[in-house]
Amino acid sequence: MTDVTVDGGEDTATLLRRSEEARTRGEYREGRRIAEHVVVRATAEGDDCALAEALRLVCNQAVRLGDLEDAARAGAEAFVVADRVGDVPGQVEALNLLAFSYLQLALFDEALDAIERSTARVVTLVDPDLRSATFNRAGTIRSAMGDFDDAGELFERATRELSGQDVSSETRFCLLTNTADLVLNRAYSGGLVPAEDLRRGVERSCESLVLAEEVGNPYRQALTLLNRGSLTTYLDDPVPATRDLEASRELSRAHGYRSLELGVLEAYAMDALRRKDFAAAAPLFDEVARTADELNDATVLVRAQELLARCHEELGDFRGALEAYRRFHELETRQRTETAEVRARLLTQTVELQQLRSHAETLDRQAHEDTLTGLRNRRSFDAALPALLAGAGDGDRVCVCLLDVDHFKVVNDTFGHGVGDEVLRRLGALLREDVRQQDLLARIGGEEFALVCVLRGSASSGGLVDGVRRRLDRVRRKVEQADWGQTADGLHVTVSLGAVVAVRPDPGSGTELLRQADQLLYAAKAAGRNRVVARPLSRC
Repeated sequence: MTDVTVDGGEDTATLLRRSEEARTRGEYREGRRIAEHVVVRATAEGDDCALAEALRLVCNQAVRLGDLEDAARAGAEAFVVADRVGDVPGQVEALNLLAFSYLQLALFDEALDAIERSTARVVTLVDPDLRSATFNRAGTIRSAMGDFDDAGELFERATRELSGQDVSSETRFCLLTNTADLVLNRAYSGGLVPAEDLRRGVERSCESLVLAEEVGNPYRQALTLLNRGSLTTYLDDPVPATRDLEASRELSRAHGYRSLELGVLEAYAMDALRRKDFAAAAPLFDEVARTADELNDATVLVRAQELLARCHEELGDFRGALEAYRRFHELETRQRTETAEVRARLLTQTVELQQLRSHAETLDRQAHEDTLTGLRNRRSFDAALPALLAGAGDGDRVCVCLLDVDHFKVVNDTFGHGVGDEVLRRLGALLREDVRQQDLLARIGGEEFALVCVLRGSASSGGLVDGVRRRLDRVRRKVEQADWGQTADGLHVTVSLGAVVAVRPDPGSGTELLRQADQLLYAAKAAGRNRVVARPLSRC
């Protein structure tokens, strides 16, 4: 493959598109390299959305290249980042990829856990592609574990999700391929598969091959040819079976798809075993085992070694059978050990990701939360205000209120700054009791607080202002009547409030609304403090 220029000054969106296009073409090394570059850039820039997408692309392409632990790490991190930004579709995609990576690593419990978490999320979404893909992935896991009936039901669910829907070619390809693969897994397990099911699997492979050729993806073409050729061997039609398997092998060699080359070799070995041609099957399974060992494919390696032992036994070569069985048991033990080691490594990474996630959440909270009162700080308030104003509908009013502690400097000078801090903490708690979940409450200055709320309904401006004034006056009296003596003997605290009520103000009018509320707060202080001044504003 020619060297690929990763970054010629392109923006992140362009690089992500290039990676996705390479993935679609089956050029996984190129696509992964570009995605990894985006991971570095997005991490440096703090662009979590781009980071999550890039990590999913890394995972998707690393697993195709056989770099399974790298794929699992990228998938786990992609989920953490998507979760951090509240991207549920991104979480589902990451979990689906993570489940597939775990499956290839023979971590079946982890694969089931990941796909169950994905299924729980995807049912809340309406995206037919994502819903079908999730049930499809769940089916592939059950199929690989030998739970063929459960797999069939999951594939049927995935098919129903597509009914009457305009979905992507990739979604249809994956479902066709995996349902054909289910038939092949049943056959490989030694069970009796009706010829009708085998022919249906071949038909699905034909359909998926058309889709693979339409997008020009050689990996998908090689995979489909492998499935179709393998299924055709069970129909005792050797000429087209060999033609498909050799075409798959040629494509795989041309593009470096070693796992698919291994699949072709295993298909020939399984066909010889099915025909009871043990003399032909034995050297084929020996080659399968050696190739699987090179590729670190423990599942295929152990299976091939066991079947090699069976072939020697059928041939009467008991010394060879004994040696093959001894090797089989050694490999089983090694596989369990290596699986445990992989599980431990990935678990360590999961713990580290959880710690990083917790740290990131703490930093985010610290950046947006007032440490003294636990309310929003000025930065968070300024960021949230435009969205709240934009959410006001026709006929709604918005109340912007500023509240200030009266004579707060006297409190600090008389009782000390520790008491002053406790006053602000208690005041924050008192105010929190009187706000709705949808209201915006923040400490925006030393002893100054802001409250913004949307007022629904068709009451007149005057009536709404009177209602706001009464509500704020209840807050004022609650502060005044609180037992401040428990904070410091002789302490008495009052507040002044200024509030403006505007008819559906523009989202960008927050600064002007705050300025007007500040003027009314000043008016309340000038009139003697410990009072509320509220007025309507016709337009802002």
